Amino acid sequence: MKNNFNNDNTYHKTLKYGSIAFLVLLLIESVAYFGFLKFVPNFLSKYLIWIIYLNISVVTLSMSVLYILFNKEKVPCMTGMMIGMTIGMQIGMMIGAVIGATNGYFTGAMVGMILGSIGGTIAGFTSKSTMAWVQGLMSGIMGGTMGPMISVMMFTDRIQIFMPFYMLLNVMLLWGFLKMYHEEVIKDNNDLVRKNVDLITFVSATIIITTLLIIIMIYGPKSPIFASTGIV
Repeated sequence: MKNNFNNDNTYHKTLKYGSIAFLVLLLIESVAYFGFLKFVPNFLSKYLIWIIYLNISVVTLSMSVLYILFNKEKVPCMTGMMIGMTIGMQIGMMIGAVIGATNGYFTGAMVGMILGSIGGTIAGFTSKSTMAWVQGLMSGIMGGTMGPMISVMMFTDRIQIFMPFYMLLNVMLLWGFLKMYHEEVIKDNNDLVRKNVDLITFVSATIIITTLLIIIMIYGPKSPIFASTGIV
């Protein structure tokens, strides 16, 4: 029973940390809006929905990394490649698409590619194989340039309808990644040593990352058409 994914204590702890982080982000952003963000021209129409998508992206991606940290273990090359590829690709695809929607392709691609490459490379180091971190780096480059490409290409074609499905499927993929990590690394592993990451550290990290990305969204470089209108 203890090897069952749904009965994994660290899985439930990951869900708990993620839920708290998401609520804290919403609270801080609400205070920030009434404090000073309301003075940003057309803030609600330009940024509100994209900040919500950003919160979902940062929290779910952070939860995926957190689950690895809770159960950090050296893994075989193929498993390491899958870990690096998933983390690198999903960071680039999700963050890149959101930043691309508010700032245009250049900023979205730069942010998505850099964060995806860093995250994918670090995740790939769960394996002793060079191939794993190279796969993570490659996936970060690919996902980081593809994510904003999707949102920019959907600019005039019902992106408001497309994005909820896009985000839902990406979140489902990350949930599948947690399940895969459990089956490949945790299940029947009697030598696994659980690690601990405290809630304050996790929530603080999500706040810092989200804050920096929101600053880029609002004040970062924008393609000419985005500078005047935004994507919505």
